[in-house]
Amino acid sequence: MSGARGRPRTRCLTIGSSDSGGGAGIQGDLKAFARAGVHGTSAVVGVTAQNTRGVTATASVATDMVGHQIEAVLEDIGTDGVKIGTTWSAELVWLLVDRLVWLDDVPVVLDPVMVSAAGSALGGDEDAVTAVREGLLPLTWVATPNLAEARRLTGLGEGTDPRKLAEAIVELGARAALVTDAFPTGAGDVLFDGERHHEITGPRRASGCDHGAGCAHSALLTAFLAQGMPLTRAARTAHAAVSLAIERGAADIGSGRHPVELHPVEPDREGPPW
Repeated sequence: MSGARGRPRTRCLTIGSSDSGGGAGIQGDLKAFARAGVHGTSAVVGVTAQNTRGVTATASVATDMVGHQIEAVLEDIGTDGVKIGTTWSAELVWLLVDRLVWLDDVPVVLDPVMVSAAGSALGGDEDAVTAVREGLLPLTWVATPNLAEARRLTGLGEGTDPRKLAEAIVELGARAALVTDAFPTGAGDVLFDGERHHEITGPRRASGCDHGAGCAHSALLTAFLAQGMPLTRAARTAHAAVSLAIERGAADIGSGRHPVELHPVEPDREGPPW
């Protein structure tokens, strides 16, 4: 199968939870993949009753059903990149490890979602966090936690420098770490590629349209890596695209934190993934 310009069509798999409001989670990831010119597939691990004001109920999908979804996608469609979002339990985490450890040279982006944009808790218990540390991080090309999630993953204190948090995540096994919203005075991320730190900064957008921003950011990063973009360029391109999506967000949707509004992105695909 080929894309419109004759290239093989890039495929990306998102593993995460449904957002009934359509702004984040699986729905947000699939929209981001489409905006990057990627065919998106999914494995739903949980369902949320959610809108722009918060999460009112959650339910997990049976672990074996998650496995069936992943198997169905990989055995027929395949994938060039994997994004992992919410993980509900240690059992689920170890199933993901079992299914993904066989993927060779496929970028895996871990966005350890633990709190929604509206402030509601989503992530698993401490056993699940331990499983992420021990099982998923060693399979991860790039982990993309925010500051709070990075502290929980590493066990480091509130005053820890974001660069140290990124280094600690790499020490736990990830190839690279991108700590998002790392600066209190502006919109910025800290990327540690395993050797060097890179600061990715920009103005903080105050549009009120940031629901799904983190999901879109990590999904775009997955798509760009799957398309062959080098890591640093992929991180900067994803940051810029999401910043614009917040500025031009869907302010007419909902009465809380409105969704981001992504626009088509034409990435530069030259260069190796790293």
